[in-house]
Amino acid sequence: MKYSIREFAELLGVTVDTLRLYEKYGIINPAKDKRNGYRCFDDFDARDMLMSRWYRSLEFSMQEAAYLTSRAEPEDIISKVQRKRAELDEEIRRKMLLLEKLTDITTEYSELDKRVKQCRLRNLPGVFRISQTEKNSLVKDASLAVIVEEWMKFLPFVFFSFQIPKGEIISGNRHFNYNWGLAVYEEEAKELKLKNLERMEYLPPVSCISSLIVSSSDYITSDSISFMFDYVKAAGYEIKGDIFGKIVLSENSVAERNTYLEVNIPV
Repeated sequence: MKYSIREFAELLGVTVDTLRLYEKYGIINPAKDKRNGYRCFDDFDARDMLMSRWYRSLEFSMQEAAYLTSRAEPEDIISKVQRKRAELDEEIRRKMLLLEKLTDITTEYSELDKRVKQCRLRNLPGVFRISQTEKNSLVKDASLAVIVEEWMKFLPFVFFSFQIPKGEIISGNRHFNYNWGLAVYEEEAKELKLKNLERMEYLPPVSCISSLIVSSSDYITSDSISFMFDYVKAAGYEIKGDIFGKIVLSENSVAERNTYLEVNIPV
């Protein structure tokens, strides 16, 4: 049966512009009436149009749909469908990780006020980390910039962290000499399949005294976490290594700018 372009569009529930797009990609090839130059569609065009739209519903691109509809062998179609399934499976896995992360963040934010200047013992998981600064001076390293660019693709699993060497803690200095850098928890790094982890600094799992502080300064001082040192001493603990922490939340207003920082002191 033969159809005009408007009849064909109505039959398939699409617009004339959509038909022209599918014709552009070679999915449908209407004949032209020699008398008036009008396009003439048939049932084979309807079959190809419907089949290509079915491939599009599987989230194949227009180019892929055109190939699968008009040129692909059955083995190639099976292969491409299997690959699309694998891609979707990976996307779902990543979305599930993101859902878990959002749940963790929601819980963390809902408990902010309860945790500020409240010490607790916790088990900090292993962490992979990049040191990008020495205090507020950026480390000049081209190879490091490449890794940082790659890691930034994995936000929000990658987070901004700081590290205060144990030597700074016992030095008695009010202003610590510390560094900032990107970090990711070990388990999440493996779930995300991050590469070159062997080149990163690794902080093994450790028991810590953990708390939140609210800072309006660009610097972390001994005064801001003195209450944690007091807690460690009163509980009879001994500081075993570098302090590790992260930015939890930043809030900005006309009047002030505050940052919630998680501080972990290994004991």
